[in-house]
Amino acid sequence: MTNFSAIVLAAGLSSRMKGGHKLLMPMEGKTIFERSLKSITEANFSEIIVVLGNEAEKIENLIPKDNRLRTLMNPTFEQGMTSSIQVGVTEATSDVYVICLADMPFLTAADYNQLMNRFREENGKNILVPLYIGQKGNPVFFASDYQKEILEHTDPNGCNQMVKLNSEKVDFFETNNLRFTLDIDTQTDLDKFTNAE
Repeated sequence: MTNFSAIVLAAGLSSRMKGGHKLLMPMEGKTIFERSLKSITEANFSEIIVVLGNEAEKIENLIPKDNRLRTLMNPTFEQGMTSSIQVGVTEATSDVYVICLADMPFLTAADYNQLMNRFREENGKNILVPLYIGQKGNPVFFASDYQKEILEHTDPNGCNQMVKLNSEKVDFFETNNLRFTLDIDTQTDLDKFTNAE
């Protein structure tokens, strides 16, 4: 049985959100972070690692008690997303790393479980990327075989370059599910999505 570690990236600077930290912004009675994390905790992950940095204490106070869940501090979070991925990957113990963004409050537990089931299919691929009408989405899955490569990765903005370099090993899962591409970076995003619901 394949086990999955959710590595939840909640350390960023939130520099494009004016007026506060985007993960702490209210959305239907909860924060964006709480809504995002709720779906992750309801999904079938073996462990959940929340990587903290900016506003760490405020975000940590929103995390529920869950035996599968622990937090890690990224002391170099200002260096970009990759540094947080590396902190999580260093401590993760499962067969597969699932890089989850904490600003994707529309994803459901069923969405995460669907991708886990897809990854379990024996197709010779060990990276999984959801694809919505040609647009790459999140979360992205990496087999733990990539730990060394992730830890040596130097692009500060995530693992897109690794996906390109290992293209023959990537399962691009085509889906008509828009939620895999909906993250919130700006007040405009928040206004648009909140009004659309």
